[in-house]
Amino acid sequence: MPTGPPPPPAIPLKFIGLIGPTPQVPKIAVLSDGKGLPVYGKEGDIILGQFRLIRIGAESVELAYLDGRGRQTIRLSGS
Repeated sequence: MPTGPPPPPAIPLKFIGLIGPTPQVPKIAVLSDGKGLPVYGKEGDIILGQFRLIRIGAESVELAYLDGRGRQTIRLSGS
């Protein structure tokens, strides 16, 4: 029984906050990889060169690897 390729590893980011939206600024997610400074992104942005920010909700974000695999919802975790 053939199996497909293994799934990609879990996306190692935490969703730690939200900026906006305001009339001048779209909703921006604040993400952390636990190593460096926080990373900011809006829907459609590429994060850390590896992930696409698909959707920003009030309490979660949806990210995927750039090739579309490994889509994952990450809940707001606070700091």
